[in-house]
Amino acid sequence: MKYIKNKGLITIFLYLLITIYFITKDAIFYTNIINPIFWGIVFLYLIRNVKIRFSVNKIQLLYFIIIVFITIGIYIILGYKYGFSKTPYSHKIIYILKNIIIQIVPIIGIETLRIAIVTKDKNNKLLIVIITILIILLQINYHILLDLYSNKEELFRYICSTIVSTIICNIMYTYFVLKNMYLFVLNYRVLGKLLMLLVPIVPNVDWYVTGSTNILLPVFMYLLFKYKFLKEKNDTRKKKENFLGKLYYVVTFVLANMLVLFMLGIFKYEPICILSNSMNPMYERGDVVIFKKVTNNELNNIPKNSIIVYTKDDKNIAHRVINILKIDGSVLYQTKGDSNNTPDMDLVQIAQIKGVYVFHIKYMGLPSVWLYNYFHKE
Repeated sequence: MKYIKNKGLITIFLYLLITIYFITKDAIFYTNIINPIFWGIVFLYLIRNVKIRFSVNKIQLLYFIIIVFITIGIYIILGYKYGFSKTPYSHKIIYILKNIIIQIVPIIGIETLRIAIVTKDKNNKLLIVIITILIILLQINYHILLDLYSNKEELFRYICSTIVSTIICNIMYTYFVLKNMYLFVLNYRVLGKLLMLLVPIVPNVDWYVTGSTNILLPVFMYLLFKYKFLKEKNDTRKKKENFLGKLYYVVTFVLANMLVLFMLGIFKYEPICILSNSMNPMYERGDVVIFKKVTNNELNNIPKNSIIVYTKDDKNIAHRVINILKIDGSVLYQTKGDSNNTPDMDLVQIAQIKGVYVFHIKYMGLPSVWLYNYFHKE
C-alpha cells in the first residue's frame, strides 16, 4: 500500500503537469483521448492491485436515495423558476456513448483513486489533504481560465460558479470517503453526470444561481449526514447534547436553505442590489431593495408613485412610476429616479416588470458595488 501511495501521488502530480500542458495547447485532444484513457488505466490498475470492497449497506442506500430526490427537486424548482433550455449534449447513441467515455470514465478513475488512497491510511491527514488538492487541481479547466484571463468579470463568475463549488464538493467527497461512504460518492457523481448527459432539458440559470446551488448542495449533504447519522449516546447528558447537536444542524440547515433560496428569488419576495444614486434619498448605491413579485392582474394595475423593479438591457432598475399610459390596449409605465432631473427615456412594458418595491436594507449590497466598480473601472 505504501507503494500505491508514493507512486500514486507522484503519478498524479506528473499527470497534473501533463493536463495543464495539453489542455492549454490542445483541449479537444486532451479531453477526448488522453484523459479518459489515463483514468481508465488507473481504474483497471487499482481494481486489480488494491482490494476495495464496494459493499452496499442500508444507511448508504437510504442516504443516496434522499440526496438524489433532493437534487432532482432542486433541478425542477430551478426549471420552474427560470425556465428550461435545451441540453447542450446530443442524444444520438454514438454521442451518448462518446460522452459517457469522455466524462464518466474519468469520474470513476478519480473516485477509485481517492478511495484507494484515503481509506487505506485514514490517519495520515497530510496525505489526505494532498490527494484532495491534487484531485481538485485535476478537475479545473485551465483552458477556460486562460481564455477568461483578460476578462476579469467573466473570470470572477467562472471562479464563483465552477471552481469554488469544485473545491467544496471535493472536500465533501473526501470527507464521505473517510466515513466509509465511498460507494455513495461514486454512485452520486456517476448518476449526476449521467443525468446531465441524458436529460433533454436543463434549467436556464445564470452563473450566480449555478454557483449558489452547487455550493448549497454539498453543504446540505454534510448537514443531513451530521443530523441523520449522529451516534446515539447512552447517558442522559450525552443524549441531551446529542439532541441539541441535532437541533443545531436542523436550524442551521433550514436557515442556510432559506437564505440561499431567498437570494435565488424562489420566494414571493426577492432582493436586488442598487448600483446608482438615482433614487436618493429614498435609497442609495449599496443598499439592497426587497421587492414583491406581482400577479398578471396586478401588473396592469400598479398605482402611480409606486416603485417598480424592471429589467432593461439585462440590468435591474428600481424607479418610481410617474405616469401610466394605455397605448393600443397595452399598459405602459413612465418611470423616473427621484434624484434624476428628467423621466427615463423608455416606457416600461408589462413584460419587463419583476415586482414592486416593499422595503430596503442599508449598505447590505456594498460588496456587490465594490465588485462592480472593480470590474467596470476604466
